[in-house]
Amino acid sequence: MSIETTTYGVLADGTSAQLFTLRNPNGLFAKISNYGGIITELHVPDRTGVLADIALGKDSLADYIDGHPYFGCITGRVAGRISGAHFKLDGTSYPLINNDGPNCLHGGQTGYDKVLWNASIIDSDGIQKLRLSYSDLDGNNGFPGQIDCIVTYALLDDNSLEITYDAVTTKSTPFNITNHSYFNLCGAGNGDVLGHQIQIFASSVASTDANGTLVGRCDEVVDGFNDFREPVTLSERELLAGNADIHYCLDAGRSECTQHAAHVYEPQSGREMDVYTTEPGVQFYAGLVLDDRGKNGIHYKKNWGFALETQDYADSVNYPQMGGAMLHPGNAFQSKTLYKFSAR
Repeated sequence: MSIETTTYGVLADGTSAQLFTLRNPNGLFAKISNYGGIITELHVPDRTGVLADIALGKDSLADYIDGHPYFGCITGRVAGRISGAHFKLDGTSYPLINNDGPNCLHGGQTGYDKVLWNASIIDSDGIQKLRLSYSDLDGNNGFPGQIDCIVTYALLDDNSLEITYDAVTTKSTPFNITNHSYFNLCGAGNGDVLGHQIQIFASSVASTDANGTLVGRCDEVVDGFNDFREPVTLSERELLAGNADIHYCLDAGRSECTQHAAHVYEPQSGREMDVYTTEPGVQFYAGLVLDDRGKNGIHYKKNWGFALETQDYADSVNYPQMGGAMLHPGNAFQSKTLYKFSAR
């Protein structure tokens, strides 16, 4: 089905941001802006066919520009934390901005969530897709190399939201890109997600210290705490940083084909979400510090949304034995994630 385009608002420099509405034949639809690649709305049916917007977000472009906790956006150049806001690469030291305690979080002060991406609509095998592109210049936010990046969104006939990522660089650099959507399968703004059942197909997690700094080690999941290999209703756990704001190392690892990473079920609505990815890990976040005005003037509170951010080990530049979140000249980056929706 055709993608609809409307003007979303105007930035401080006078340029206009656009809003794109993607639909599939089953009635699902998503709204995505080229400002930050933000998924502003995602409407999926419950077991009776009633649609609800399950994506947390803001009411307007101006609200997003004023600041938000990465609702629905493309996150990079490096999603997650680089420890000590510093790294050394090829004999050169690179200091970064510490915008999260001692660490550099989600690419620094002006990450991919805060830029206007170039947008076009493409046809791929009869499916219209939204193609966003951005050139992240050498030295931006302290990182070496120019990255030319493409993120493509599509709403498929099987009720999957498909996100693909492609990138090349002029110099070796850390690179770890993801989408940072917060979901509530009851509908955004309809209370907490503690009744959701979460399943993550991972036997280990990336260990951190008290500041959330990655320490270059993976530990086995602990039964009754951060083991989600079998479905767990979130209300059954005390949700802390060690089990609800942490990187899970998927058992399948990195793959050329998408692998099943996680499953979420909400019993009240019957909505289900399955996450498939080529990435080797997923950051699970249960909104531990959510405290923000959202859509329709509703104030989002702690645990009112969850995120499953597919990615590699964010601090690979400092701990190369832990992952491959690096991009080198001549080696193109390609990745795919699917958020597939159903109901029972």
